[in-house]
Amino acid sequence: MQTTERPTLQTFHIEGVRHITPDNALEAIEAGDAVLIDVRELSEARLEKIPLDRLLNHPMSVIMDRLPYISKAQNIILICQGGIRSVKVANLLNRQGYPNVANLEGGITLWKAQGLPIESSISAGVCGCHSAPTQVFLDEKGKEFYRHVGFFPEEELIKVLKTRGVK
Repeated sequence: MQTTERPTLQTFHIEGVRHITPDNALEAIEAGDAVLIDVRELSEARLEKIPLDRLLNHPMSVIMDRLPYISKAQNIILICQGGIRSVKVANLLNRQGYPNVANLEGGITLWKAQGLPIESSISAGVCGCHSAPTQVFLDEKGKEFYRHVGFFPEEELIKVLKTRGVK
């Protein structure tokens, strides 16, 4: 399993956590050299998942309860939506004595961006949580992002949109 000491495709890092790129992760998983553990909550994992046999879901919220079911004798790749929760869980597993743990850089977001296998039930134009109406915005590069209507006071929304290059 080809990992690095520092991330190359994401900025969030905790010292001591190893990182793996999506393409290297796919290669290791398909070769049977590693298991992929999704630390997103079940509601997130139901919306988008990676269609691989060696995929487990152990949400970050219950990871301590799941440790007895995670073998230390395997290479473990952790994934979340963007690579932050998985870095935190990788740090936790390192501290619990797991010797071969890596964060999947950029999470599902980067995995999808690189065109790797994904199954999604998210409709275009919505985030998929179905908890509130969603608006679609475009940033300065034309990339879509979403916002739940009513979640931010209007003045806060304007600040957020300006940081994303939206006028």
